[in-house]
Amino acid sequence: MQTTRRAFLKHSGALAVGTSAGLSLLRCGSSFEPAVTDLTSFDGVGLAGLVRKRQVTPLELVEDVIRRVEEVNGPINAVLTTLFDADKARIRSQGELGDGPLAGVPVMLKNLIAYEEAAIDSGSRLMALARERGISRPGTSPLVTAMENSGMIVTGITNTPEMGLIDTTEPRLHGPTRNPWNTDYTAGGSSGGTAAAVAAGIVPLAHGNDGGGSIRLPASQCGVFGLKPTRARELGSQGSGLLDISNNLCLSRSVRDTAAFLSVVENLNLADFPPVRYVRGPSTKRLRIALMMEGFQGVAVHPEVEKGVLSAADLCRELGHEVVEVRLPIDGAEFIDTFIGFWASGTVATEALVAEWLGEGTDPSEVLEPWTLGLIQMAKDRGPEACVERAIEVFTRANQAMSDLFQRHDVLLSPVLREPPYLIGHHWPMGDFETILERVIDSVAYTPLQNAVGMPGMSVPLHWTADNLPVGVQFSAWRGGDRTLLELAYELEEARPWADRRPPIYASPANIS
Repeated sequence: MQTTRRAFLKHSGALAVGTSAGLSLLRCGSSFEPAVTDLTSFDGVGLAGLVRKRQVTPLELVEDVIRRVEEVNGPINAVLTTLFDADKARIRSQGELGDGPLAGVPVMLKNLIAYEEAAIDSGSRLMALARERGISRPGTSPLVTAMENSGMIVTGITNTPEMGLIDTTEPRLHGPTRNPWNTDYTAGGSSGGTAAAVAAGIVPLAHGNDGGGSIRLPASQCGVFGLKPTRARELGSQGSGLLDISNNLCLSRSVRDTAAFLSVVENLNLADFPPVRYVRGPSTKRLRIALMMEGFQGVAVHPEVEKGVLSAADLCRELGHEVVEVRLPIDGAEFIDTFIGFWASGTVATEALVAEWLGEGTDPSEVLEPWTLGLIQMAKDRGPEACVERAIEVFTRANQAMSDLFQRHDVLLSPVLREPPYLIGHHWPMGDFETILERVIDSVAYTPLQNAVGMPGMSVPLHWTADNLPVGVQFSAWRGGDRTLLELAYELEEARPWADRRPPIYASPANIS
């Protein structure tokens, strides 16, 4: 098996992701000899191709991922090895697998999604204690079931902040996830563990979810690709109503991995929009792209962010797209204040769970972080019902404003974050609530709008700072425009490839000789 695999890796690089030449040759069906002949050169679709051709077994891929975790996870703390038994992945890899486009490929799940096979605790001491006592065992999400039925192999659980409530992954329960590009910096949140695991080459793609930017923010900060789909696009989604703001999908190093993942978990019965299915490449259609630099607070972006977005705009023009600058079509300050209040209103029930699960008289501060407690108090001060009523009003106006904008434009180009990756501790959920709140509002100035309106949005890794820190660029489309975004992403990936950019912390090649 090893000799056969070595020969295959030498001569079948058309499945590999690494160089612009490789991506170009992949399009026309040619083969080439890749510069790197190891499993870390392959994206998920490429690894699935190796499995189908029997050049590698799923068990070998799982063993290689376990090796990578042991090698690089220590300094970044992306994978929570205590929450998942690796032997389960080994057993799964030797059974009957589905025939999906990622069959046989090891993936990971964020520590928020329901999965009966792992000790999911949502990064919270409250949830961990509840699970230990047999109180909270939610089963398995339909999305995860679809993943496994298609042949993907869950091989680990990735770190997340407490209940996914903040844009950095620094939970008291499991400790901070650090950025593989520089461990002094955050990997973002709330899918920070996923982003770091993918960026460090532990797995080619992994699950994430996004209720206010939680796929796009860490994708930007870790230099990987992240798409938040249209509201209710995926199986097991939160719902299709105005206030259903969260989506599940994945973060990946290649566009086609995300496209393949979406084809597996897509809800094909979504009545409002035609299905996306498997998007396999770019379109020849030229787009009208609106460029928006203004954030919710009207504060200028960091120079490196501005440089990255303007460079992306120039690239789009070079590719033949029309790019025109627009202003934020809503009252940004009103919107973000409303969104934060609505976000906080979703935490109020947590306080009651402390007493219900752990007993009357239990101090919530013993099991909940200051950031969570601060959100609970904010909602109580404003009134949870008032927060929801205001959200309905403001989100409805934002919906109309964005609908009008997309009558004139196909895609919106903007920053993902107002600034490049920030230091660990800058958004520390154990810090003073008002201070951290001000910092969060300042940074997360471009992503919640897509959640409130239900639009798809993606972070594309097109820029790195002078200090070699990633800065993603955001593209959004109107509801149902997921295909448009993926087709554009393929085009950007081919024009300015990023897969060969590897952070200082990156898994070494396996011994395949």
